[in-house]
Amino acid sequence: MNKYHILIVDDDLNRCRVLDYRLKKFGYKTTYTTNPKDALEKFKDENIDLVISDIKMQEMSGIELLKKLKEIDPLVNVILITAFGKTQELLLEALRNGAFDFLEKVEDSDYLIEIVERGLKNRDEKLNYLYLKEKVIFEIPSEFIGEDEKIKKILKNINDISKTDSTVLITGESGTGKELIARMIHKNSKRRDNNFVSFNCAALNPNLIESELFGYKKGAFTGAYTNKDGLIKVADMGTLFLDEISEMDISLQAKLLRVLQEREVVPVGSTDPIPVDVRIISATNKNIDDEVKKNNFRLDLFYRLNVIRIDLPPLRERKEDIPKIFDYYVDFYSKKMGKVIKRIDPSVYDLLKDYSWPGNVRELMNIVERIIVIKDNSEIKKSDIPQLSILKVQQTSKGFTPQKIDDVEKKLIEDTLKFYNYDKKQASIALGINISTLYRKIKDYRIEES
Repeated sequence: MNKYHILIVDDDLNRCRVLDYRLKKFGYKTTYTTNPKDALEKFKDENIDLVISDIKMQEMSGIELLKKLKEIDPLVNVILITAFGKTQELLLEALRNGAFDFLEKVEDSDYLIEIVERGLKNRDEKLNYLYLKEKVIFEIPSEFIGEDEKIKKILKNINDISKTDSTVLITGESGTGKELIARMIHKNSKRRDNNFVSFNCAALNPNLIESELFGYKKGAFTGAYTNKDGLIKVADMGTLFLDEISEMDISLQAKLLRVLQEREVVPVGSTDPIPVDVRIISATNKNIDDEVKKNNFRLDLFYRLNVIRIDLPPLRERKEDIPKIFDYYVDFYSKKMGKVIKRIDPSVYDLLKDYSWPGNVRELMNIVERIIVIKDNSEIKKSDIPQLSILKVQQTSKGFTPQKIDDVEKKLIEDTLKFYNYDKKQASIALGINISTLYRKIKDYRIEES
């Protein structure tokens, strides 16, 4: 007798019996019911390894049942069956709610057993790492020091997220630590001994991204003198981190979707797929939900990538953590540069907490490093952070005029540029705008180096 126990749920008694017979023929222990509510009770009371459920039932739909099963056991794999064929709408809704796969032809015994075996294997892989739940210990990066409840919850969940192979979508502003979270997940997963490959989807044009991610065959294009593995293949058995995923060209989104669906990659210039086993973690600083609504990002790919969602809060929402993070980097950089900082004026902390931090922790790091570089005494004062000084413009009863707002923005840009010695890249990060936008504003406001 096979060690696995499978629960079958279908309001068609004959189909239940057919599935029951075929699964028992291959040695599986089975339980079946025509009542979804009864199925939930059986699932609670018995040690069920896999659930096969009809998607269309009278008392409760298969997707509703799926949601309730996942509430009881998030690791359970549920296969949904349908006699009327799967539509894209059904597929997307099922995947969004955690369905493992679809089964269209219950009369095909070979396919039935194939998909059941895959579901059970996936379940075993997840269970094999449950023992890590309380034992995995990782060093908390400095970016996440503090008592913010959102950050503490994210860090607490990383253990559970690391145990699965589910895709993860990390959202948050630039500088909030998205790649750090991705690396933490990889480091604490079963894939930790294999490659962690990071790629920025906004860094290259679509043609170059395609060859970089998917690889290419010799002669595929001018300059392709040899075969080259793409980054997806390089990350085989490991983790691929796709930063700025919302910037990926729509045509490449279709190719990435195939990788997720088929677990294979086709290099440029080839028709032969190469099997890959890679976990994909993606990130974006845009509102990706809006990008989907605008048809800039494929809905089906979004659902595939958005199985687990992590939303990182900006630093301005973690005001009480800012002094601790600031102190950490003061200590770090002063030791690194052989300097001694004996005192930080309390007013500095008030200034730090009042600032909006458009560049988030990355901006804070840059500011502290610069302070320590130029310090020639042992005390940090407000005057050491000029670009954080609050620009106080008295608001009249009539409010701001456009000219006054322009003046405020111009002054802020000028102060930030001066602080960074007119390093426009650093200034754009600090201001939270693209470098091209900064160049345009410098031109519009006729700002010159002084």
